[in-house]
Amino acid sequence: MKIPQPQIGQPQIGQSQTSQSQVGQPQMIQPRDAPLPALREDLQIMRVGASYSGAPTWVVFDPIRNRFFRITYEMFQVLSSWRIGGTVGNLLKIIDSRFGNRLTVEDIGTVVRMLEHNLLLVQPTRGAWRALHQKAQQRHSWFMRLIHNYLFFKIPLVRPERFIRNSWPHVAFLFSKAFWFISAIVGLAGLYLVSRQWDAFVGTFPFVFSWEGATISILSVVFIKCLHELGHAYVAHRFGCRIPTMGVAFMVMVPLLYTDVSDAWKLKSRWQRLRIDSAGMLVELTVAAYALLAWAFVPDGPLRSAIFVLAATGVVLSLLVNLNPFMRFDGYYILADLLGVENLQPRGFRHMRWRLRELLFRPGYPAPEAFPPRLDVILTLYAIATAIYRITLYLGIALLVYHFTIKLIGILLFIVEIGFFILRPVIMEVKEWWAMRSDIVRSRRTYVTASILLVLLVLAFLPISTRISAPAVIYPQQFARFYPREPGRVEKIEVTAGQKVKTGDMLFVIDAPEIGEEIGIVDVEIELARLRLARIVANAEDLAQRSSIASELNGLLARRQGLEERRAALVVTAPFDGTITDVNPEVLPGQWVGRGEQVVFLSAGAGSIARGYVAGNDSTRLAANASGWFIPDDLSLSKSPVTLLAIAETGAQEIDVPQLTSHYHGAIAVHPSAASAAAGKRQRFVPITAQYAVMARVANETFAPGRSVQGVLLLDGDGVSLAARAWRRVLMVLFREAGF
Repeated sequence: MKIPQPQIGQPQIGQSQTSQSQVGQPQMIQPRDAPLPALREDLQIMRVGASYSGAPTWVVFDPIRNRFFRITYEMFQVLSSWRIGGTVGNLLKIIDSRFGNRLTVEDIGTVVRMLEHNLLLVQPTRGAWRALHQKAQQRHSWFMRLIHNYLFFKIPLVRPERFIRNSWPHVAFLFSKAFWFISAIVGLAGLYLVSRQWDAFVGTFPFVFSWEGATISILSVVFIKCLHELGHAYVAHRFGCRIPTMGVAFMVMVPLLYTDVSDAWKLKSRWQRLRIDSAGMLVELTVAAYALLAWAFVPDGPLRSAIFVLAATGVVLSLLVNLNPFMRFDGYYILADLLGVENLQPRGFRHMRWRLRELLFRPGYPAPEAFPPRLDVILTLYAIATAIYRITLYLGIALLVYHFTIKLIGILLFIVEIGFFILRPVIMEVKEWWAMRSDIVRSRRTYVTASILLVLLVLAFLPISTRISAPAVIYPQQFARFYPREPGRVEKIEVTAGQKVKTGDMLFVIDAPEIGEEIGIVDVEIELARLRLARIVANAEDLAQRSSIASELNGLLARRQGLEERRAALVVTAPFDGTITDVNPEVLPGQWVGRGEQVVFLSAGAGSIARGYVAGNDSTRLAANASGWFIPDDLSLSKSPVTLLAIAETGAQEIDVPQLTSHYHGAIAVHPSAASAAAGKRQRFVPITAQYAVMARVANETFAPGRSVQGVLLLDGDGVSLAARAWRRVLMVLFREAGF
């Protein structure tokens, strides 16, 4: 990663300062005969590349703090004539004579304010000591430092300039076109060879989660990240930039290496800066290319696992993490240089806030910066996407901190996260609106926005939602699913789909060899018990055990009867007259099946019943005999009116309609019970959230499908507002998390 971009020395001269943070602040107007405050002697003003509009740009370099401040052409005119001006009036005359630009006293006041704010003067102007003291006090407040640095802080570790300068002649060939060409060929060869062993390559991944694999992975990531930062440093050195520090930054306490290449902002060529920005990723991709080729030839072992991590890290981290333009990684700086907009995020957010104010209130303030139309759209969309990304990231971090720390500390940190990083920017923006209130109230757009907001609030609190949806399945009025009573081999299937059957007709037969073996063993034990009873007169020992032997014999006979009943149940017959509507095509004679494998579906009778589940929040809104509709998932079938017959009084312990569960791509999220499947039993599906079983009768008598039909029940219930639904959800979460 790289250091932040140079700050902008704006607001621009001649531009209205009534927008953004300048609202409500008095202008610092200098009298024409007032002496100019002295600029620091160590400051350097240098011309750099052109802006997005092609206009030349300059930067002010502060060597003590190693910071750059980009300034406009008008501000360059002022600063380049500053030391020979002496007073405000003389400075205005010199600028007019040298550049033909008529500036005002207010413009000079703007420049003084910028210089003073960024500590670029030898001593502050009159009245500014108190502001500087307050600023210093803020910098030394440990609590504010803790809050500001909670997400990100950095620790410089080394000053690599001397090492980079001395080692450059030995590594310069690595940045030549010939080396990049060879590396591209090596990468293609590595991809080809790995594709031939793709299963083995992917199979290396589980090793990463072992102790040995985790150690190798950490060392490999540290190694490749060091090369990443050296890539930035060497390319910056190649273009004549200094590298003052390298160190480690912490983002949410996760360590990240960084390189300070702020000297890159002295370069006039955007393409040179782009090469510095992308150097780290190119180094990682190059390492990945050679690692892919090496992996194909190295035997299994720790070395091959380390090479796998180098290859995977180089590709995944470079393309998915470093190219992310919403965080200040390499992708952010690449996008900023491609657009030619330094400080992309602050300027983008400033422009987005202005757009938002114009959309909601149209107070008539000019844009903070006049961008070309295409760049205007890009910056606005980028700022919106970044805001969404940041909100998602901060919420994720807050939840992570809450769940993985002590609960009391987690609650405090959660409040800090939400309050400081999400609510605080909103409050600051509302304060800006309050400062503009006089202009906002006069705008006609404000009343349109207020009217729309009022309508939305009314809609949010009106109980207009009366429809309750429930995933459901329609079955025939009388139906039966047939499963094997015992795990075994399918001996024969006597029916086919569409066949009419009578009560008692054979459907299929299962052969369970284990039952036959158990019956054989029991028969032998019964025969032995009978022989012992027969010789009781001749054997005194058996005579004493007559009652126990007789009891044992009775138990064996009962056990045999139970086994015979189990064997008889292997012959499955029809319990009623009907039609075979489905025969499992995957179950064939000779195959082995378990208890959970449906073989035959039998239906009979007219009419249909819909069975489904409603969420716990909606169960209390349903009344007996509620009407509604069943909407089939099959678009070739028409919807049918239904009447609610019953709703369960308690939540379901398991979902007994498997096709409605997420395990079978249904709408109800469940935890499948692997233990029941492993034991040869039917798999149980336990709902994650409360679900209540409902049953409805299909009013359309002509709708009598011969098979189950999946769809959605839309039932009429008591109305509920969106606000009430959201509040109920919040209360559920609060009650759930209230216990310590």
